[in-house]
Amino acid sequence: MTIKQVADYAGLSAATVSRVINGSRPVREDLQTRVWEAVKKLNYRPNVAARFMKGQTTNTIGMLVPDVSHPFFSAMIAGAILKAQEIEHVIIISTADGKREIEKAAIDSLARTVVDGLIYCPVSTGDPLPEIESFKDLPIVVVGRRNVFESKPHVYTDNVKGGYLATRYLLRLDRKRVGFLAGFWSTPCTVDNIREVASSKEAGKYTTLDRYTGYRRALDEEGIEYDPSLVVLCGYSYEAGYEAARELLERMIEVDSVIAANDLVAAGVIAFFTDQGVNVPDQISVVGYDNNLIAPITIPTLTSVDQDPRTLGSESVVALSKILSGKKVSDTIIDVKLTIRNSTSVMHH
Repeated sequence: MTIKQVADYAGLSAATVSRVINGSRPVREDLQTRVWEAVKKLNYRPNVAARFMKGQTTNTIGMLVPDVSHPFFSAMIAGAILKAQEIEHVIIISTADGKREIEKAAIDSLARTVVDGLIYCPVSTGDPLPEIESFKDLPIVVVGRRNVFESKPHVYTDNVKGGYLATRYLLRLDRKRVGFLAGFWSTPCTVDNIREVASSKEAGKYTTLDRYTGYRRALDEEGIEYDPSLVVLCGYSYEAGYEAARELLERMIEVDSVIAANDLVAAGVIAFFTDQGVNVPDQISVVGYDNNLIAPITIPTLTSVDQDPRTLGSESVVALSKILSGKKVSDTIIDVKLTIRNSTSVMHH
């Protein structure tokens, strides 16, 4: 499909179609409408790859995240936008709303634009979307995951360390029955086989599996036997945390602490146990993940692993801008730390 074919369909000149698609010169609104209707009808994709190879750039970056409303991703986007403004770039933001089919449509829409490259934080699915091949000749930086594409740079936090720090801290508070809430957008495993999946080469595509590896490592170091009944698969919302805590309680197992998939999940966990008359942190301590804006205002305030999403966003823009400048870029790993607040305490026997 060529611009000339779009022009013939719309009854316009190729030059007019080119001006509309590339935004290079003003075009009457009615003509723009005819062009975009033709583009949609013919499923035309601008040859952005060819434009990039010729060195023609627009200083526009595409960014696709699983859920723009989630505090972690909104902070990541904020970091990316600020860095883009510093280097005089514009970012087009798109969301998957936590669903693979919406992610596919978002990639298709971005592929039709004139972005110079894509910052891509995939919904947690095992295989990269084949639709991403729309960008195969354009720069892609994967953010928030590792090992999604062999040939693309990744910007991610050390999730193995994050899971390890959270678990080790609880163990040093003499809490030996540590629940682990494994968060997924789409689930690649069950409680029964999470151990095997976390050891596979696919593990880096799921942040939770790396955190699970850190959890297991801390247990092993302290000589604590792993108990799969302490693992619950869940989503990433407040409601998911509430229901995951309920599931732990309904299993009728001993649990004295919980590591949540993120801070929203942790808030749901705290709410459930509080509703049941269980004291947090004395009877059950809770650790969140992200250290986002709700962590200092939960009751009690939330101990959380800080993975600095703003830095993730800004570093992904830095990586993409380096590629656009012709530089070779390798993976960037952002460190994590544990921020201690009032949702954790020493176990009193």
